[in-house]
Amino acid sequence: MAKKILLPVFPSDRFYEAVVRAGDIVAQEGGLITFAFTQVRPDERSYEETGDGQPDELDVAVDTGDYDARDLEGWRQKQVAGLEDARRLLYERGVGDHQMDYLFADEADTEGTAQAIADEAAAGAYDMVILSRGYFENEVNEPGEDSTPQDLATAVQDLEGPLLIVA
Repeated sequence: MAKKILLPVFPSDRFYEAVVRAGDIVAQEGGLITFAFTQVRPDERSYEETGDGQPDELDVAVDTGDYDARDLEGWRQKQVAGLEDARRLLYERGVGDHQMDYLFADEADTEGTAQAIADEAAAGAYDMVILSRGYFENEVNEPGEDSTPQDLATAVQDLEGPLLIVA
């Protein structure tokens, strides 16, 4: 039976292990892998070097949500493009573009990363949420977030729906 997998994109040296696990499942059983970004990040070229150690105007604009919609869409496209290695790993397992999707957590939510991922897992009727073991080992937190990997695991397990897999 085809599986619907939510794969949060968190910076970790071992993120690709979660990609491989998701790819193996979808290659065997069919289904869809949705890469979930929990934060929109401007590309490095959008920043100006101030050198004074203070947040620049872009940092403040991103934090307050005060930016041009065209910039937002460009940043999202670059983040999706940055998953080239992940897509390559999926292609090697026979997973095609039609079996991949991308979403961004609602920037209006102030509930934190853990709850945003759990909400998406419930709303999207996902069968599984796959996280990298490195996310837990390195205690990866999104900048400006107070959610821990354990908070995310607890929030998903509390749903009593999708299976949480740590790869």
